[in-house]
Amino acid sequence: MFLKGVLTEMRVDVNVNVTYIKFMNALGNVIDQPKWGVQAFADLFDVTPRAVRFYEDKGLVTPRREGGSRVFGPVEYVRFERILRAKRLGFSLDDIKVVLDVTDGNVKDRVELLQRRENFKTVIESLSRRRLDINKLTEEMADLCAQIDTYLDAAQPHENGLAFAADYEAAFREHFADEVAADMSLNKNIV
Repeated sequence: MFLKGVLTEMRVDVNVNVTYIKFMNALGNVIDQPKWGVQAFADLFDVTPRAVRFYEDKGLVTPRREGGSRVFGPVEYVRFERILRAKRLGFSLDDIKVVLDVTDGNVKDRVELLQRRENFKTVIESLSRRRLDINKLTEEMADLCAQIDTYLDAAQPHENGLAFAADYEAAFREHFADEVAADMSLNKNIV
């Protein structure tokens, strides 16, 4: 059955029924939805079929079976995309499983949910700090590329590679000294 593993235990109450109806409306007609075999699905994400099977063995994706073959649809696509994003950001498979256990409805104990929510808030704070660091590093690297371009445009061609390297290093150190001075004055104003 297509929805096996996608929908969690359903209780007969208004919230679940509303959630189920929203899910079904968002899913649309299953027949018209795209579907992929293991190789095609792996190609979508530039990973190997072995990697897809590995994530399946770990319980992170659950494709349906058609005639003994794995078939991935839009739900698995979105899930796999989220898994790979978390991996790129340095999350372990165990970390990812902790999140998926909550989104799949496998964690129902109130105390456990509260604990996981606190852990997720800590992760959110860490990601926010990382975003600031990434933005700053991106800006610094763009500045460095601009400095290289400026230097290369103004520099005389060198026949001697060592002389070129020495001139470049001097220009870089001058730029770096200006950056350090600016950062130190900014930090002094903060304190």
